[in-house]
Amino acid sequence: MMKQYHFHKTKYGEELLIDLIRLESLEPYLLEDPTHRLDYYDVTLILDGEGTFSIDNNTQPVERGRIFFSAPGQVRSWQYNRIPEGYALIFEEEFLCAFFNDSQFVKKLSCFNCSGAAVALDPASGEFSQLTRLMQNIRDEMSRYQTKDQHILRALLYQTLMLLNRICLAQNPLLASKPGNRYVDAFIQLVNIHYLNSRSVDYYAEQLHITPGHLNDLVKKQTGTSAKQHILHRTMLEAKRLLMYTAMTVDEIAAHLNYASTNYFVRAFSKSTDTTPLRFRKKEIREK
Repeated sequence: MMKQYHFHKTKYGEELLIDLIRLESLEPYLLEDPTHRLDYYDVTLILDGEGTFSIDNNTQPVERGRIFFSAPGQVRSWQYNRIPEGYALIFEEEFLCAFFNDSQFVKKLSCFNCSGAAVALDPASGEFSQLTRLMQNIRDEMSRYQTKDQHILRALLYQTLMLLNRICLAQNPLLASKPGNRYVDAFIQLVNIHYLNSRSVDYYAEQLHITPGHLNDLVKKQTGTSAKQHILHRTMLEAKRLLMYTAMTVDEIAAHLNYASTNYFVRAFSKSTDTTPLRFRKKEIREK
C-alpha cells in the first residue's frame, strides 16, 4: 500500500487543524514517498519550479503562478529535478465546518467538488498576488500562534478558499453545482466512508431513513447517475488508484475491495471500464 500522511494536530501544542508549510521543507518526505495520499485538504501555491504534479493521474506541469488542490484520499505524485518553491496550505475540514455548523461547507466548494475534473488553477497575476499575500498572512499568524488566535486563522483560510472558489468557477463554469440536497450530500459522504464494506443501496437508504427508491431518485436527479452507479464508480476509482500507484496484485486488490472473488472483481472492473485490470495497469504505466 502507498504511504498516507496524517495531520499533525498537536504540532503547535494544543490542537490546531490548519498549517502552512514551505514546499522546500517537504523535500525529505517527497524523496522518500513522491507518490502518497493525505487524509486532509491541501492547497499548494507554486512560486517557482518545474516538473509535474499528478492528482489521481491528472498530470499538470509545475510552474510559477499555478495553484493545485487535493482532497483527502486522492493520490498525489510529484516528479521534479529540483524541489519546487512555494506554500502548502493544509487543513482538516472540521476547522471550518464546525465553526459554520455545516458539515458540507468544504465539500461544496467547487475546487474540492469537481470529481477530478480539475486539479490546477492558473489565476491572473493580481489574483495570484492576492493569494500569495494571504498565504504570507497565514504564515505570519502561525509564527506567533496563540490558542485564542484560531479565529484569525479561520478567517484567513475562509478568505483564501472563497477566492480560490471564485477563480475555479471563472475558469471552469461547468463546475457550478446545482442546489444541494441533504440526503444526497449525506449519501456521498457515507459512500466515501463505507464503500469497502457496503455496496448495497439498501444499506445507505437505511442509514438515511428513506426508501431505496427515493434515495435513487434523489441521487439521479442531483448527479445524473443512479445510487448503485455512484457506489460502483467510487469502488472503481479506488481500484484504479491501486492499479496505477501500487504493486498490489489483482488478487490483492480484489481482496482489499472485499469482492467475493478475483473473477467477480475483474468482471465488475471490465464492465465499468471496458478493459481488464491488467490492461488498464499496463496502459497507464506505458503512458506515464
